[in-house]
Amino acid sequence: MSPPTAKVTRGGEAATRETVRAAGLRATPQRLAVLAVVASAGGAHLSAEDVWQRLREGPGEMDRSTVYRVLSDLTDVGLLEQVRLGDGVARFEIQEIAHHHAVCTRCGATEDVSVEAVVALASRLNRETGFVLGHHPLLLPGLCASCGAARG
Repeated sequence: MSPPTAKVTRGGEAATRETVRAAGLRATPQRLAVLAVVASAGGAHLSAEDVWQRLREGPGEMDRSTVYRVLSDLTDVGLLEQVRLGDGVARFEIQEIAHHHAVCTRCGATEDVSVEAVVALASRLNRETGFVLGHHPLLLPGLCASCGAARG
């Protein structure tokens, strides 16, 4: 079964509306607009300010405070994932497949990374200590290919 957020990115407005309702929220124009902006970001990790700026470029007008509130609501019900990428800014994404983030410490470029080792670590930790690892976002700092090459 695909995660509910998959319907946001692939099913069009009707499926998105139903996904929002299934999450226990009213499918308001503001929620649908914010989801559409994040879904169309092409994998970019948008800040609330980024979302607000993109909405301002469109036909509708939305207060900055409304964007923050809608992002919070959508995150609370699991339709969006909030990530912190080491720059102190909360960013948002639709996470269809569990992944982690590699962040360039020089230029800030971000790559989504599937890390099977984290699943193995969680299993080993549970087996050896009985500890059940919860949500475990992993931030991997380093240099992207461009910065690594420039470093020489």
